[in-house]
Amino acid sequence: RFDQLGELQNLEDAIAVQRRAVDLTPDNHPNMPLRLNNLGSFLSECFDRLGELQNLEDAIAAQHRAVDLTPDDHPDMPVRLHNLGHSLSDRFDRLGELQNLEDAIAVQRRAVDLTPDNHPDMPLRLHNLGSFLSKRFNRLGELPNLEDAITAQSRAVDLTPHGHPNMHHRLGDLGNHLIARFSQSGELSNLEAALVAMRRAVEVTPDGHPDKPVRLGNIGHLLHSRFDKMGDLLDLEETVTVSRRVIELTPHGHPLRPGRLSDLGFSLLKWCRHHRDPSQRHFNSAYWCFMDATCETANLPIVRLNAALLCSSMCKDFPRFDISQDMTLRAHKLVLDHIPPFIRLGQSISRRFDQLSEMQIGPAITAAASSAIGAGKLPLALEWLEEGRNVIWNQVTRLRDPLEGLEAHDPALALQLRDISSSLERTGHGFAQDAASSRAALEDEARNHRELATGYEDLVARIRRIEGFENFLRPKSHAELALACQDGPIVVINVDTSRCDALVLCRPENIIHVPLSKFTFKDAENARTLLMKSLRGRNARWCNRERGTTTGNRQRPSLCDDMCKVMKTIWLYVVQPVLTSIKNELAPPSPGRLPHITWCATGPLSALPLHAAGIYDETGNNPRAPRASDLVVSSYTPSLSALLAAQTQRMDPAYIKTPKILLVSQPQTPEQTPLPCTVVEAVRVRNHFPNSTHLEGARATIDAVVDEMTQHDWVHFACHGTQDSRNPTGSAFLLHDGRLELSRMMSLSHARAELAVLSACQTAKGYDELPEEAVHLAAGMLAAGYKSVVATMWSIADADGPVLSDALYAALKRNLESGEGLNVAYALHEAVEKLRDTVGERDLVRWVPFVHFGV
Repeated sequence: RFDQLGELQNLEDAIAVQRRAVDLTPDNHPNMPLRLNNLGSFLSECFDRLGELQNLEDAIAAQHRAVDLTPDDHPDMPVRLHNLGHSLSDRFDRLGELQNLEDAIAVQRRAVDLTPDNHPDMPLRLHNLGSFLSKRFNRLGELPNLEDAITAQSRAVDLTPHGHPNMHHRLGDLGNHLIARFSQSGELSNLEAALVAMRRAVEVTPDGHPDKPVRLGNIGHLLHSRFDKMGDLLDLEETVTVSRRVIELTPHGHPLRPGRLSDLGFSLLKWCRHHRDPSQRHFNSAYWCFMDATCETANLPIVRLNAALLCSSMCKDFPRFDISQDMTLRAHKLVLDHIPPFIRLGQSISRRFDQLSEMQIGPAITAAASSAIGAGKLPLALEWLEEGRNVIWNQVTRLRDPLEGLEAHDPALALQLRDISSSLERTGHGFAQDAASSRAALEDEARNHRELATGYEDLVARIRRIEGFENFLRPKSHAELALACQDGPIVVINVDTSRCDALVLCRPENIIHVPLSKFTFKDAENARTLLMKSLRGRNARWCNRERGTTTGNRQRPSLCDDMCKVMKTIWLYVVQPVLTSIKNELAPPSPGRLPHITWCATGPLSALPLHAAGIYDETGNNPRAPRASDLVVSSYTPSLSALLAAQTQRMDPAYIKTPKILLVSQPQTPEQTPLPCTVVEAVRVRNHFPNSTHLEGARATIDAVVDEMTQHDWVHFACHGTQDSRNPTGSAFLLHDGRLELSRMMSLSHARAELAVLSACQTAKGYDELPEEAVHLAAGMLAAGYKSVVATMWSIADADGPVLSDALYAALKRNLESGEGLNVAYALHEAVEKLRDTVGERDLVRWVPFVHFGV
């Protein structure tokens, strides 16, 4: 009755009755094995229906007893072994314990061995054996398991009568095993065999069966692979035909439809690339395949984002086809629209960085901005660059200050959002990974984080339904972003493989476009490579502040020449054209002071010292060549949003006239190179601010530093630092008892955070694989709430820390006493000039790395 009606109560009644029958039957009764086997089958069915593991455990126990009580020569022994093997395989699928799979294979082999070839169940038992062996191959990667699976599956197919309803399953699985062997060997013979099996499987698969489009899709992938090997366009044309048929068989709303649309679009693009007379119709079809794939909401965000990326890239990669400007911009907008659902708050920050790296989103953003610039839509280009870069830091900033006027409208709703934002921020920096953490605990923590993220997104959606809050926490418009230029021009430089441009915000109502026509993406890459070569050549340690003196550790002339070439290139082709174009907009804040400018670069240019660009290789009595530092005072920002946040939250100059300063120094960090000059550096800082709180050596523990940071406006780190490019919030300062990681600092509630001076190595060095995400400690400290950060682009000499700090804090003190506020950029500019005079201008590697971020 359960088999006919599917009513669970009937199955549960059958189990109860069968248990009673077993309980009343002696072990030596000839029908005991049969009754145990039936009980096991009922329990296995209940597990399939409810997924409750105890039902499966009871089924296996009953089936084991049934097998143990059945003589080897009993005609029902094979079927009982088969049932036990199936249940053991189910337990492997549920728990992942390899021993269950090993037992299932052993039991199933025994079932096959006891079954005559002409028995009607032999194909089924061979089929299951092949499936178990395939699982073992997938788990261990041992090729003999795959060979045995193919052998068993081939026998199953050979022994299955034509017209058998399960023939398509067995052919389909055989084809899958052969595809796996082709993937391992790359041999054409395996591909041909897989293609034959899959074609046969499709022929006997009934129309309307859900596996038919799957098998057709496999044929398409195999034909695609054969084209890659043999170059026969007929294979590619058949791939397109098969892929179209797959789409016809896949209804709208099906979770696999977006991926299948992308497969068809990709095949059409490949046809366009390789055909001698490519068709505009094929190109247009590919475009709309990708567009339609992004509109299918049933699938994972990664599939829709990948379709959007393919759609935007085809507009750039196939210039010979006629594609309208509107279609191009529409494709690029899709990428921007699909980043937020993919880089979700429900993932840890480190996982979100990994996702950005895996999908290579950065190049798509610079390409989108280039298209907008080419179309004359400069505000749109600026908005896209802001929305698509520094995605994760922007998410963190929005969590940190999410209210945006909501408190005045609905205080209770604002409090609810503040609470959930704080909880989400605390859990987002990474889940516990210590040895004591059980898998269940980690899963609970991750589940809690996902639930918080869902609650946050639902709450934001609810707020956006309130009149006047429709754009709550949405990416900022150009009009909002342009307000960031209150402290001087902001130069946003887009470096793309198609073109390079600077967009300069001098006044909120105007964007000045500076085409960098003589500078290319390759030029930026070459300059970055040459800079890295120069730094490596001087044995700069990227993870340690260096020991050195003002007279030692000089660069070899050839390495100095390399760095001079870098500075000259970015001066002639980037910085000078920008400064020339906006010379009428550059106004000093007061008489005798240089104008201030903020740089926000993309791609490989973000790793280059624009603030020090200039010509340093003049000889003889030639007049001093131009340098950026002679004309402007430079700052950097990872994004306009980060700068706006710092400007909005900075303290009133009158309040910070007597700042509370925390000084952390580590002359003898355990297991690290000694840094004796940090002792001198601390003295120099305290000469100017004697009331500073100083934690040095053993007193500078992680907990002590964290506690004091919340009580001080400024923090100065003179110690070793390390950058974790794979887990940016794991980047850390190395203290007496371990690593003070950025994630810990970002979790602090610290409204007074004003200035962070990071006198450690590479605190502003980005990650080459994610240049658009500002993966460094300086950007992280901005995200943590500090409004102004002094950092270094590469490791510094230990002896330079005291010189720089002495001049920096002298200038900061003078600025405060004059009532003009911090003006950190000007103080650092002055301090770097003094360091440059001390070490010599040609020793670029010593004075160039010091940079300012923020306000």
